[in-house]
Amino acid sequence: MHRLRSVIWVLCLAILAGCGPRSTDEADSGPRLPAVQDVAVQVEPDGDVDPIAAPDATRGGLINIWGGPFPKSLNAFLDYNSFSVEITGLLFEGLVGLHPTEDRPIGGLAKTWEISADKRTFTFHLDPRARWSDGRPITTADLKFYYDTIMDPKNLTSLFRVDLARFNPPEIVDESTIRFTAREAHWMNFWTAGQTFAFPKHAWEGRNFNDVNFDFGVVSGPYEVGDVKMNRYILLKRRGDWWGRAKRISAGRYNFDYIRYRPTDDRNKVLELLKKGDIDLYAVYTSEIWARQIDFPAARNGWIARQTIFNREPRGFQGMAFNLRRPLFQDVRLRQALSLLLNREEMNRKLMYDSYFLLNCYYPDLYPDNRNPRAPFYGFDPDRARALLDEAGWKANAQGVLEKDGAPLRITILHHGDDLRHLNWFLQDLKRVGIEATIDLVSYATFTKRVQNHDFDLIWRNWGAVRLTDPEASWSSKQADEIATNNVTGLKDPEIDALIEAQKTEMDPARRKEILGRIDDRLVQIVPYILMWQADRHRLLYWNRFGTPRTVLDKFNREDSATTYWWYDAARSRALDEAMRAGTPLPRLPEEIRYSE
Repeated sequence: MHRLRSVIWVLCLAILAGCGPRSTDEADSGPRLPAVQDVAVQVEPDGDVDPIAAPDATRGGLINIWGGPFPKSLNAFLDYNSFSVEITGLLFEGLVGLHPTEDRPIGGLAKTWEISADKRTFTFHLDPRARWSDGRPITTADLKFYYDTIMDPKNLTSLFRVDLARFNPPEIVDESTIRFTAREAHWMNFWTAGQTFAFPKHAWEGRNFNDVNFDFGVVSGPYEVGDVKMNRYILLKRRGDWWGRAKRISAGRYNFDYIRYRPTDDRNKVLELLKKGDIDLYAVYTSEIWARQIDFPAARNGWIARQTIFNREPRGFQGMAFNLRRPLFQDVRLRQALSLLLNREEMNRKLMYDSYFLLNCYYPDLYPDNRNPRAPFYGFDPDRARALLDEAGWKANAQGVLEKDGAPLRITILHHGDDLRHLNWFLQDLKRVGIEATIDLVSYATFTKRVQNHDFDLIWRNWGAVRLTDPEASWSSKQADEIATNNVTGLKDPEIDALIEAQKTEMDPARRKEILGRIDDRLVQIVPYILMWQADRHRLLYWNRFGTPRTVLDKFNREDSATTYWWYDAARSRALDEAMRAGTPLPRLPEEIRYSE
């Protein structure tokens, strides 16, 4: 059923080497890409070393990656999704970042900084080496321009205004010194100020920021946009003149000359793209594929590596978000009933091969076994669901459809993507108790626009987690009615608002964790989502042409860390070419990797 398309791989040393069998569609794959020429830099003699990066990593080559659905924008400040966040982070830089393995800051655009005694004022001194891709120095005017752009209410940046709103406009002390002063105390203040990006004022001033989607022109990060073919690919090119290579912590990072993202909505096609070599790395998020479809010739021969990675990635949650702005969903009994009608246990067993843990909370990271011991578990229970619906006033009419005040109980799930197995199963169980339910299947761009404008009943949302958790953007009443908010449910709850306020001024991480647990308890009571499941591992398939760190991925991230830490390995690539030509196997790479300190 699954055939590996035979091709002859050509290794080209004078120009960029291929990293897998390539598509013969020249209109799509384009001409061979020239190797990036590096400008010589003097690497600083001291400073942080990245403990994840491999010292023997080499620069060059190309990696092709599945990019998920083609995004509405590559600008993560306008379209906040994991794909756009990854790309934006390769194009632009903030003042400081988090250390790769420790919860402490490291310099980005800022070389040094001071924090006032009251922890309200933060003064940053720019690295004098910092340059835009057009050669102009990065100045504090570019950081102030970022602040002004994000805070402009005309821009679709409400998510990023949440934290910045605590600050007065930054004070430009001089071209290389900028000072941020917070109007109120908050444990996140340093990180909010430190995560200020630089936007190129000289290139963007006067532009409508909402139109800055694919054409960036001037960037500061290790990559620039090389080419964009709508719905076909996005090509990033490594900057040989990136100023950041002079920093010691950059050694072993950002090694690929080119990163090509190949987007598709159809998850079922991605494995075939891998087999053909149209992509080199596939992070498998569909259990059925991992359980039943990865035993094919290239994988059996070790040409394609199959690895399960366990690391310390913070775990978020996923579920179906209710639009609480709609009168239909105001009654918690309806929300509880719908939760009881999602047959998660059978879906996990029959569709996902018991490879996920079932959620009973919104912050599973708080608990050693990912389960809130104080929270109920919504197992599949149609009888209890019927009782709750009856109690809420929903009665069956002559046709068996639930009605209240003469109106049928009707819901629509807004969705994008091709895998409808779980939703169709859910719809059947809803219909059995008398609920009229449908799926509104739309493009990713339409889905994003409608969610931003609160035009939905239910949506399936998978939220990642971060190392420094601040619940405000997700649950604060102040965000509920904002366009493009992370509070997608429109939740407004005075108790949660009070807890959010309490955690703002709590500097002790252990006490903040206790408050977050209380927020979690309250969310469990409110039921803003039909909770689903989550994974505790990463599953990778990739052509065995690449060097990787010892841990394959880094401590806290997913497959996106491959673009930071992996490299094209010429010797491994030659061995793969020879094995492919001879039809012989390669030594198998370890199938399970566990991060250890």
